[in-house]
Amino acid sequence: MDQTDAVIIGSGINGLVAAALLSRAGWKVVVCERNDEPGGAIRTRSDVFEGYTVETLSSWHPLFVGGPAYAALKDDLEAHGLVYANTTRPTGVATPDGTLVISTEPEVARAEFERFGDGAAWEAMLADFGGRIDLAFGLLGTDFWRPKSASLGWSAFRRLGRQGLLTAGAEMLEPATPWLERTFSSEVSRAALAPWALHNGLGPDDASSAFITKVIGAAVAMGGMPVPVGGGIALVRALVAIIESHGGSVITGADVTGIDTTSSAQGTRATGVQLADGRRITARRAVVASTTPRALYHDLLPREVVADDRHAAAAAYRHGRAAMQIHLALSAPARWADSRLDDVALVHVLDGVDSLSEAVNQAWRGLLPARPTVAVGQPLTMDPSRAPEGRGLLWLQLQELPRELRGDAAGTIASAADGWSDEVVQAYADRVIDRVAQQIPGLRDLITDRLVLGPRELESLNANLVGGDPYGGDCRVDQYVVWRPLTTATGHDTGVHGLYQIGASTHPGPGLGGGSGYLVADRLLAMQDSPMTKMVKRVTRR
Repeated sequence: MDQTDAVIIGSGINGLVAAALLSRAGWKVVVCERNDEPGGAIRTRSDVFEGYTVETLSSWHPLFVGGPAYAALKDDLEAHGLVYANTTRPTGVATPDGTLVISTEPEVARAEFERFGDGAAWEAMLADFGGRIDLAFGLLGTDFWRPKSASLGWSAFRRLGRQGLLTAGAEMLEPATPWLERTFSSEVSRAALAPWALHNGLGPDDASSAFITKVIGAAVAMGGMPVPVGGGIALVRALVAIIESHGGSVITGADVTGIDTTSSAQGTRATGVQLADGRRITARRAVVASTTPRALYHDLLPREVVADDRHAAAAAYRHGRAAMQIHLALSAPARWADSRLDDVALVHVLDGVDSLSEAVNQAWRGLLPARPTVAVGQPLTMDPSRAPEGRGLLWLQLQELPRELRGDAAGTIASAADGWSDEVVQAYADRVIDRVAQQIPGLRDLITDRLVLGPRELESLNANLVGGDPYGGDCRVDQYVVWRPLTTATGHDTGVHGLYQIGASTHPGPGLGGGSGYLVADRLLAMQDSPMTKMVKRVTRR
């Protein structure tokens, strides 16, 4: 039986961040990963298209680079070879009514919005939100269930006052659609911002989607769309190197099938994990599980240690819409109808806010959207090493798909009524490519190879992507912030001493940021240094 200070289940970004921080602080840490390689939703492949480096799942790292985990680990990551590339032209939108490019250079971004009469509105939005951005990011980066979180509330109260806090609370719940219609006069300006809610699992009509749109939009406008040179695997390797250089280990092919516990008068405590191959790893201080609620409370923990209300809540936990990834190898770089988009990192293709809303609603009803919103990534704009010289590469993501497919809103894919078959996945990919080709003339003639990953394929690559949901569960307001993951198990506590849950299913939610891993590691290290912990250690040594 192996012994360690902490066992971490899952090697996605949150698991690796937690392990790196704990290892660096002197903890002996073991990370258990069921797949053959670490990284979770970070998957960099060189065997998809010959000569290409392809990010088959996630790709862009603005939330990580702008977050506390990167700030804490930056020097160590760079020492282990991590280099980020960035651009001043991180995102744009292509619609039938026009195109717009958002730049990290304020005067350039204002001029773009001014083309549609919204320069002042854009500037005012950034100034208003920017004046409170520390509170916004503080909300998403704070562990609400620790005493120090009170400082954020007190700071907000002193700055905004009682009425200001009430107003800010209402603003945080506002859907994006009415905010966009009130703030911007042009449909193109609105379309440039509206899709960002999709990247948090929401639609423009959902509560809090305006807040999320502002948060992600501001993060991109200020920080760009950084990517690791060589692909996300560079981040994974650097995090693993930090762990290993401090005596920890990352074990692949290690499928955790159960969490060991002991019970006493003081309650139940997690003591380690069981692996599918029969091994047991003992954890002296903590077990940290980067899993979905159902996996944790139904599959890994013994039923007798899970409270009935928590077991029922995990069974009722809702997963969100599904996603699809399409990767295109091109014989030459893509050339957009508007050439200004040629060197933009991520372009959203849509007809407007109405089509976005329509597509989200169709997906919730179990239908393939007739007019999908397509996120078109162009990683070569920042990292040309990912393709042979003179070739092109596109990363396409669909975020408005039903997990349980019942039909096609356009009525042209008859087999959709039978669910997510390979035939349906490929037929829908054709619809998406045709849609993008309206903005990239001759795109089909450039395609030399393609890889399409439907919802089933996504789940097969990562068990946490249940039904192809890339965001760890439905992110609508009753499963978000203080109610995430469960109303009966908020935050990262599990009801079992020494056992913590992290990952996209927990606060602060989805996105490649490492936030939950950072928060739990920070909590464990604070507990280690607390006066009570030090007193217990002194007593036990006598």
